Formats: sequence, structure tokens, C-alpha cells
Amino acid sequence: MTLTPHQRTTLNYIREFQRKRGYSPSLSDLALAFGVRSKNAVAKVVTALVREGYLEKDPKGRIKILEYGEQSGDTTTGPLVLPLFGPISAGFAAPAEEQAEERVTIDDYIVRKRDATFLLRVRGDSMIDAGIYEGDLVVVERGGDPKVGDIVVGILDGEYTLKRLKKDKGKYYLQAENPRYPDLYAMDELKVAGVVRGVIRKY
Repeated sequence: MTLTPHQRTTLNYIREFQRKRGYSPSLSDLALAFGVRSKNAVAKVVTALVREGYLEKDPKGRIKILEYGEQSGDTTTGPLVLPLFGPISAGFAAPAEEQAEERVTIDDYIVRKRDATFLLRVRGDSMIDAGIYEGDLVVVERGGDPKVGDIVVGILDGEYTLKRLKKDKGKYYLQAENPRYPDLYAMDELKVAGVVRGVIRKY
């Protein structure tokens, strides 16, 4: 199941509440946290999460997080969930914040459509000004509706290339993010195989 933003926020809040306090939030706690007067509103969200296997209720109605793998009764490794801290200054130093804002599932953060997503390893330096370097992995989503300005996997006269999609006087072309490389116009045909949604780099 793909969670709605509100369901994901609720699940993250319950997980963080349990981690900090060692017990589950009540419906009243959830209603207070999300600023709603009626417990029925949060009860519907909790019920949906229980139905889809993200939560479990004990006989007393207390909520328990079901981690990935518990849902199906196996021990297979599921998506990686990490605490998100910050923000952190990339300029001058700022006071340290030790409070995790939420917990983020990496694939939920960077992948929008699992069945349509794949990785490509980058070769060359034509996209360095966009922060994409040789050896990086780009997360590419097939289909969709590529927009002018998107970084795309283009098929230019039958050859694949990673560039930014541009348009001038009604004609689409591909633009590098390195001034050493020229703009690319199709002699015959320009297609888009996918849109880049993220970059993965290992240091």
C-alpha cells in the first residue's frame, strides 16, 4: 500500500512517540498532536494503518508498530527507515539540534512509482553543474510527463544520454550542465525514456 501523506505523518509520529516514551500514544494524544477535536478523525487513520498491516492493536486497544517483515510473518529485510535530523547549515555553524524531526523511509522519499523506477550509473562529466558526477547513480522514473527543465534520460536519434530537457521556438533539445558540451538537437527524433528523480552518491 502507498500511504497518503497524512497516513505517513501519523505513522511516523506514532513510531517516534513510542521510541521516546516507551509506550504507545492514545487517540487523545494523536488528536492533540494533530490539532483535531474529534478522536474519530485519527481513529479512521489508525484503523486504515491497522488494516494495511502497519499497526496492530492489542486487546486493550493499545497501538503497536509492525516493522517490515513482521507484517508477513517473515524476517526478510524491508525498506530502510532512518531518523531525519536537521536542518544543518552548509554555511556558518548553527546550534546543534539533537531532536529527530521524523523517521524517513528512503524509498518512499526518493521513489514515487516503484514499478516504473530504475537506476542508471553515470559516465562522463556533462552534468557536473547540476551536481551529477561520474559514478553517481541516478534514480529514473519511466513514463510520466517530462517537463521543460527536467533532467531526463533522452533518446537522441537512437542514442541514450543524460541531459536537461529544453525548448526553444517550439523545438525540444537537450542541454548539458557543463559549458564544455554543446546543446544537442535531434537530426531525426528525440524521445524521453525517463525523468531523473534523485541522485545517489557513495563517499
